[in-house]
Amino acid sequence: MGKLTKRLLVTFCFIVAILAISAPQAGEATINLESLPAYQPKFHPFGAGEKALYRAHWNGLISVATAEITVTPTVVEGKNVYYVKVEAKSSRVLDLIWKMRDTITSTFDAKAFAPSLFTFRQRENSKVVDTEARYSESAKRWAVNRQERGGKAKFYEFNSQNTLDPITTVYLARSIDFKVGDRLYFKVFGGKYQYLLELRVDAKEPINMPSGKTVEAYKIIPYIQNITKNGYASRFNEATVWISADERRVPVKLSSKIFVGSVYLDLVEDKHGVQSTSAESRQPPS
Repeated sequence: MGKLTKRLLVTFCFIVAILAISAPQAGEATINLESLPAYQPKFHPFGAGEKALYRAHWNGLISVATAEITVTPTVVEGKNVYYVKVEAKSSRVLDLIWKMRDTITSTFDAKAFAPSLFTFRQRENSKVVDTEARYSESAKRWAVNRQERGGKAKFYEFNSQNTLDPITTVYLARSIDFKVGDRLYFKVFGGKYQYLLELRVDAKEPINMPSGKTVEAYKIIPYIQNITKNGYASRFNEATVWISADERRVPVKLSSKIFVGSVYLDLVEDKHGVQSTSAESRQPPS
């Protein structure tokens, strides 16, 4: 059951996936890295802040986890930024077998979506890992510090070359003006590897929500290529993401096939404009 839940949580918003993904298998080649587009955000559907709660389940039968995402517009060192916090936890039943309390945060510029700080706090049974990544605009480099319980801290740096953290990638993708048939490309770092994430906007179709509402949504298929090693694109766990086709562009459903059946994440609560822009500077926790 632990592996089942982990795959489902990894699917979530296709962001945690990049942090734990293994080397991809041979598949269809992707775009040349030298010709990647530089996207500029056009929409700010979360500009007033938002809070979303997702529930994870297996085959529609067993609820295994929840994930809450909060977006807070704020000010850091005189700059307007978005502060995003993801809190994922296993259900009470699953806690008896595999207890998970993970927290991921990202801080990025509210205008250009340039990232500045990314953290990943993993608490999974006895596993305790804290990762902090800071981006230096002047040096154009990421500096990553990873501390695992009982081990020595690991520190490394790499040139950015427009490489984003996973959360900033998701919000930039939501802010782009895309349509059915488009393919979006992003360079993303996760742990010690860097990846090319390709999002294929496959179709637009109705999605039935847990509330009973029907939402028109873009069906998006993610593909991954490990660019730290030699490799080709591979569809990740046959994952699919549906993003609402309205001005919100909010992820409403995610699915991923596993060895037995499928795992799903459904949007069960959505509050828009719940956060207001802070007039005071504050430093997000590191």
